[in-house]
Amino acid sequence: MSVIVGLRTSNGETWIGSDTLACADAMKITVGPKWVVRAPWAVGVAGHLRTMNVVDAHADKLLHDLASAYEFSDRLRDLLKSDGFHENGEAQGPLVFGQTTMLAHPTGLWALGGDFSLVRIADNELWAEGSGRELALGAGYAAQVTCMKQAPEETVRLAIAAAIHFDVGSGGEIWIHRLKAESAPS
Repeated sequence: MSVIVGLRTSNGETWIGSDTLACADAMKITVGPKWVVRAPWAVGVAGHLRTMNVVDAHADKLLHDLASAYEFSDRLRDLLKSDGFHENGEAQGPLVFGQTTMLAHPTGLWALGGDFSLVRIADNELWAEGSGRELALGAGYAAQVTCMKQAPEETVRLAIAAAIHFDVGSGGEIWIHRLKAESAPS
């Protein structure tokens, strides 16, 4: 699968990152970052490679004039349904398509579950999704609480590195990007 990581700092920037490897049909292939960036927004995808394809192809529509994370959740669910995604199992509760995503903006970071539920991640708390999630969370937490506290970029880097090293579904290179609030004109 993969690892996607985000960390929103209290000083108006959000650091995002991922591995760059995809695993499909017992094969590994480099696909690049698992984040689609359309400043000021970014969407990270863990799960089906098709989900990343759909998000990338329709990113402008998904993120244009976006008012809230909840609106994004609705847009993504509707887009995946229109692309042919369907729920497995009995029809009880919300649709679940088998992916997890993260939405990032300089003013916030949200994790979206496979059922499109939203959780806003607290400032200065690293979050991760994908098969390498637990490894990234552990490494990120350790980096944040040690006596040698790391810069946010380095915390994200260490979290992704741990997932790449230990998780069989994560690999390739470390990719990191910073979303920063634009300065007001002077």
